Amino acid sequence: MFRKIAISSIAGLLIAGVVTAVPASAAAKISNGVPCSKSGATSKTSNGTYKCAKNPTVKNSKLTWLSSDCITTANSYTKALANLPKIKTSTDATVAQLDVEIAATQKSMADAALDIPKFQGELDKAKAALALVQADAANLAKNKATIDKWKEAIKAWEKAIAGSGATTYQRALTRQQTYRGQALAQYTNAQRDVKDGLAMTQLICSKGY
Repeated sequence: MFRKIAISSIAGLLIAGVVTAVPASAAAKISNGVPCSKSGATSKTSNGTYKCAKNPTVKNSKLTWLSSDCITTANSYTKALANLPKIKTSTDATVAQLDVEIAATQKSMADAALDIPKFQGELDKAKAALALVQADAANLAKNKATIDKWKEAIKAWEKAIAGSGATTYQRALTRQQTYRGQALAQYTNAQRDVKDGLAMTQLICSKGY
């Protein structure tokens, strides 16, 4: 009789142990990287809200719980990554166009340098002609129209020389080269943003977070 009671008591203790152990093992703490089965399911914990989804930064990833911060950061990263080829195409087109403009400006600068001596020669002729007419003091009133004509000619040649000067073309060249550098920097910055976005996503989506 005592033996039966003892066996029954031991069996009861074993059963009780099994029953109390099941909930402890089944209650897995939800955090990044913990497997889940229902895509899109959400769960609120003391650490925040988690969603059952695949981590876009992990190749061949399976469904796991991901924090809302992880998902937000990952979405920003994947969007930036997808937009990178568009920025590259736009940058290449802009740089190609600017290269054409830069070459044209450099050619114009070289051509202008050849024109300046010719313009200077015409300017000198106009100044000499004006001086000759103005030397005729007795007929200054009579020659006013001629004097005015040579003055206008001098202004025109001076303007042509100024417009053909290296300074004018150099300003244009500097501006075009600046735009080219900015276009290249835009793509470089976009590449850096993608790299930084991946690092941030991997940090925030790290297991156990």
